[in-house]
Amino acid sequence: WGYFGYGAPAAYVPRDYAAEKPQAYQAFLGHVKSGKDGAEVSLSDGMCRDQHVGDLLSCLESWLNREFGPPATSGCPWRLGQFDLRRNQLSDESLVRVFERLKQLDVRIRRLFVDSNAGGQASVTAMVDYVWNCPEAISEISFTDNELKVDAGAEDDPVSSLLRCLYNHPCYPVKTYSNTPSSGEGKQEIKVSPVLLRLGHNLIADGEGLLRRIVERGGSSRIALREAPEPFVAEGAEDLYLAVCLPGFGQQKS
Repeated sequence: WGYFGYGAPAAYVPRDYAAEKPQAYQAFLGHVKSGKDGAEVSLSDGMCRDQHVGDLLSCLESWLNREFGPPATSGCPWRLGQFDLRRNQLSDESLVRVFERLKQLDVRIRRLFVDSNAGGQASVTAMVDYVWNCPEAISEISFTDNELKVDAGAEDDPVSSLLRCLYNHPCYPVKTYSNTPSSGEGKQEIKVSPVLLRLGHNLIADGEGLLRRIVERGGSSRIALREAPEPFVAEGAEDLYLAVCLPGFGQQKS
């Protein structure tokens, strides 16, 4: 069940947007905070419209460079615990632009929220490209209440591409190993953390059939569709390739 890979990210060119547009940069800093998983950038509820995307991406690059230094110099990649662009009415083209730049800058994001925008097939395709090229696992992706359309019985669609990407990506599913009394002598307990993937309230027809085809092609013993996002212990966890929790997937726009 192969996945077609992508090329390497574009070369990084440093830029100090803080010096170019100090007012925009200072406004950006008001939306950055420290969270449990690292720095969080949140520009939701109309704080980042289509016309603001260029400033956002330039400010983000400048802030990462100033805060953490160039990865080539520091030896540490850029990471964000959370990146939140919910409820901004962002177009499909704007979201494509965001995902493409995140890939180019090699920003590793733990939780990604782009709910309640106007994202469609192009932005999800760009998001799949970003996920495939990200060498660290994302724990949560939220794409609810967008304009993603998938026809019933479609053989090649962005949702299937995203699940196929997670299936083939070497970082998924995230597994932790521990020795416990119940695991027996010489055995390790394997706990699997499913990716929390929110795709409800889009235009995905026959989502049940889509997931059924995914399981048929990937193998029922290699795929775990979970009802809850908590880590779990399962028989044959060593052979799992895909573990996802899809809350609200059956609830789509008419």
